[in-house]
Amino acid sequence: MNTFYEPAVADAKTTSAPTGQVLKGLYAGAYRSDKGKIKGLMLQVGEAEFTVKLPKYLRPMLVRELAPDDFVQVWAYPEGDRWRAINVLPLPECEAETLRQQWGHLVSAPEVPQPQKKRLCIEVCSKGKCFKQGGRQLYHDLQAAVDSDPELSHVSVKATGCMKACKHGPNLRLPSGQMLHRACPADALANLGAK
Repeated sequence: MNTFYEPAVADAKTTSAPTGQVLKGLYAGAYRSDKGKIKGLMLQVGEAEFTVKLPKYLRPMLVRELAPDDFVQVWAYPEGDRWRAINVLPLPECEAETLRQQWGHLVSAPEVPQPQKKRLCIEVCSKGKCFKQGGRQLYHDLQAAVDSDPELSHVSVKATGCMKACKHGPNLRLPSGQMLHRACPADALANLGAK
């Protein structure tokens, strides 16, 4: 059955016993306390958004298993201006697709994951002679080059201790293990294979 229940906001004072419902919608993000602790989730059902408080044992699931824009089904009952959940499960893909079509203008298309590049680290000697021969400047120039180029977002620059080649400084070590002597940022990036 591919129907979802439009939650009816109930007044807690007039209801003698809470009546549970299944809410099907889009996980819009975590609901947090004033101190920043996760207390529940924000659920978008059509154009309406509901605050759903979760029991403590379900809260870690928000971080580990759900991402914003995931479709979920929540067993919950109204409690004042919020809902209190009993359980949360991912919505089966066939039902999620039905809701995606119904709410087309509200739901972004699922993103196709891009293959991630392998993380690479360039180590720059920042001790003794290397430091005096331009190691510090080499580190800052490399960091600026990496920060300014989105194609190098998988590359990090790290200042390290002595590489035992002080006479040939400034020195750096590429992720392959190769050391470059009297290095400059262009040499490091060219040998990195990233450019």
